[in-house]
Amino acid sequence: MMFRVARSRKGGQVTHYDLYKVSAEKGMTVLDALFQIQDLMDPSLAFRYSCRGAVCGSCAMLINKVPMLACRTQILELPDLSVRLRPFSALENIPSGWDPKNEVLVEPLPNLPLLKDLVVDMEPFFKALRKMRLWVEPEEGDSPRSQSPEDRQRISRYVNCILCALCYGSCPVNAEHPEYVGPAALAKAWRFYNDTRVAEPERYLEAAKAPNGAPLCDLVMNCVRVCPKGVAPGGAIRKIKDLM
Repeated sequence: MMFRVARSRKGGQVTHYDLYKVSAEKGMTVLDALFQIQDLMDPSLAFRYSCRGAVCGSCAMLINKVPMLACRTQILELPDLSVRLRPFSALENIPSGWDPKNEVLVEPLPNLPLLKDLVVDMEPFFKALRKMRLWVEPEEGDSPRSQSPEDRQRISRYVNCILCALCYGSCPVNAEHPEYVGPAALAKAWRFYNDTRVAEPERYLEAAKAPNGAPLCDLVMNCVRVCPKGVAPGGAIRKIKDLM
């Protein structure tokens, strides 16, 4: 199987695409293919990975114009994969020569600065989390903060976020408005707002309602379609907007 992979000579932007012939086998993932390319054909190819088990979110990239985790994307299943996304520039720009029927196209995740080849700078994504203070401040004492199973179930979906930034990379609003905090940050704000163990939940809602937060969201729902953990950030954002 042929792989057409985005490359960058100096970083900052994709400068060209290289074509590689990969020996694809049943059970092989896109990440496996990238290892094969790096080990046997081109050691200069740069990509990011860690857990290889769809837990860390490090290997998020654009595969056949769909933001996905390379470690969980089966090569032989790609021809039958159908994810309907609202298009924007990064999804519409088709590289010259790409043959979708016979080639797998691998590109860096959109909406984030490119460092090299398939490696993007995650700083804008994490900066939003820090600015919104999406964590719980520790309290004095060692008393446990218990939670009923019913209350835990209310936030269960949002706790599953692995911060892979696939939602961020799939979002047309992030493409047009770099200041937008993104779907993951807003879903996490909703998670803490609804956590019964949090002492000041209103601060998370207020952070989400800021001008660069939920008001910018157009509820396109690309984020829901690409999330590998079923977090559905768009649903959380809709609920935030209902409270505005």
